[in-house]
Amino acid sequence: MLVHMCFKRIFKKRYEQILSNFEESQISLISANPNFYGQYSLGRGQVRGNGVLILTSDSLFFEMYFPKKKFNFPLRNIRKVDTIKSFLGKTQFRQLLHISFINDKGEEDSAAWLVKNLDVWINRIKQIIQIKK
Repeated sequence: MLVHMCFKRIFKKRYEQILSNFEESQISLISANPNFYGQYSLGRGQVRGNGVLILTSDSLFFEMYFPKKKFNFPLRNIRKVDTIKSFLGKTQFRQLLHISFINDKGEEDSAAWLVKNLDVWINRIKQIIQIKK
C-alpha cells in the first residue's frame, strides 16, 4: 500500500510538470494515465509505459512518466486514426488507439495507446484533423 501511494505521489508531480508546458486553452483532450505501446519504427524492444497523452489543435503529444520520454505527433502528419488489439507483439486483449503518420524521416510510421474513452479520442482527433484540411 505504501509503495502504491509513493508511486501515485511521484506520478502526480510528473503529471503536473508535463502539464506546466501547456496552457489550459491549448488542450483539447487529455488522458492522465494511458499505456503507450510504442512507436513502430523504434522496434519491439521498447518498454511499454504510462504517461500523459495530450491533444491540442496542432499535435498529439505523449510523455512517459518513467522512463522520461517525449513523443510529439503533429496532426498534419497523421494519416489514419483507428483501433487495433495488439501492437509490436504486445496486447491486453483490448482495443488500442492507433495512429498512422509520417515521421520525421518522411517515412510511414505508427503508434498505439491503451486509453479510457477510446471513441472520444478517435472522434476528437478525426474532428480536429478534418477541420484543418
